[in-house]
Amino acid sequence: MARFVPKLAPGDLLAGRYRIIRVIGQGGMSRVYLAEDRKLPGKSWAVKECLSAPGELASVAKEVKLLITLNHDRLPRIVDFIDSDRDGYSYIVMDYIQGVPLDQFIRAREGRLPLDLLIRFGLQIAEGLRYLHRHEPPVIHRDVKPANLLVDDKGELRFVDFGIARTFSDGKTEDTVQLGTVGFAAPEQYGSDRQSDARTDLYSLGAVLLYMGTGGRYPVWTSEAASALREHGCERLRPIVTQLLQVRPEDRFASAEEVSEALIALLRQSDTPRSASPEMSVERMDHFAYSGRPALISVVGASVGSGTTHTAIALAHLLARSYKKVAVVEMEPKATAFLQLARMLDEKVYAANGNQARRFSIGHVAYAKPTSRSDFITLLSEGFECVVCDLGIGQNKELQEEFRRADLSVIVGSGAEWKAEELERLIHALCGGGAVPTAWRLCIPFASNSGLRRIRKTLRTKCVYGLPADPNPFDPGPLLTEALHEVCGNLLAKSKSTSFRFLTKSKAKT
Repeated sequence: MARFVPKLAPGDLLAGRYRIIRVIGQGGMSRVYLAEDRKLPGKSWAVKECLSAPGELASVAKEVKLLITLNHDRLPRIVDFIDSDRDGYSYIVMDYIQGVPLDQFIRAREGRLPLDLLIRFGLQIAEGLRYLHRHEPPVIHRDVKPANLLVDDKGELRFVDFGIARTFSDGKTEDTVQLGTVGFAAPEQYGSDRQSDARTDLYSLGAVLLYMGTGGRYPVWTSEAASALREHGCERLRPIVTQLLQVRPEDRFASAEEVSEALIALLRQSDTPRSASPEMSVERMDHFAYSGRPALISVVGASVGSGTTHTAIALAHLLARSYKKVAVVEMEPKATAFLQLARMLDEKVYAANGNQARRFSIGHVAYAKPTSRSDFITLLSEGFECVVCDLGIGQNKELQEEFRRADLSVIVGSGAEWKAEELERLIHALCGGGAVPTAWRLCIPFASNSGLRRIRKTLRTKCVYGLPADPNPFDPGPLLTEALHEVCGNLLAKSKSTSFRFLTKSKAKT
């Protein structure tokens, strides 16, 4: 087989349209690049450069043209294919999905995944496989593994690679080429006279479930794997995993639907009451219950000086009384509040590190300043139970979208009548002129009761709350604590104050 030597490099232009930005993935016979679309400004794609053996060129083109017809939320859309050149190199252009590979996601949590989250991930994989296997003709993935499954910023699993997918043909007795990843590939992919079918992918699903259930240690069933499954509190998963990992395909589950039914039955046995359906993605059991990705709280201000950062910090420290791991994130690139806080904490250390010191802690809250979207997604994979996002004054379109997708969306405005238009203008931009969603909360610092009534009447929403003055957001006092409890509802449990105060270093007098 020919040796794969990448042809593309950052700055190259592919097919007169796709400008290569950087490498984002590497395989034995392929490389994946991030590319910008010159015909659609602002649009980015993932471009996969593949090398095929001389006799496989026609089949690769045929398979890719089939994959272009696939349309499912868990699968990347393939939008373009550039035929093989004289050296056998072809290019697949597909959706660029930002997220964290499942294996990295598990490592970031030190191998500890709650059983209900593990089951939900299993259901999401089964959902994608169900779509592929029911396609006409059926599509067999043949390389389902943690590195090919991405956890996106919503905590959902997405398939990101179809490098060796093939269609299933009735009457064909074996695959032309046996491929797969050691540990996750089914036995029939190693020199067997069988053709891979849907049950081949189900074996890989079993290997992924075992890998998750053993903290990222074992994809193959052994006595050590069985012990690790018990140690991680996932013993109840054992019957499903062992059936999926049977050597003979006929001894496994017959379909992805059957696997989903078994996982749903297991989910119903857990302490939480919510059930699931194989027809849809399984959502979190409780709107604010931690299940692998953090609860996201976005705070946006109607104007400069409205108290956005103060409110975000107060929320984060209040949440830290109820949750073990909380972060507050400064999302506005031009904002400097966290820079100033870091300098106040330790001027010498920060002066030495400059802008590289983008993480620090105050009390039990982690403060972060992500430099890119991928930095933010990585932070979401680090096991935080709650993340409060300070979005600034809401003029950035991307941050407006972040506000809309949050679990709790908080708008901070002014109670002054002369600033009423600023609040109304922001609300209009965020909800397109429609009614204010009932899940949004409007917080007005220092507002009078008459001012709150006026805002409720003008904006036609009851979810308007006054916030009392409190000079110390790092340890909110009783009045602010009570107000924020009302804003957040069941997200905040009643708890004792941590009695933490933010103290700057006193400078010696000269």
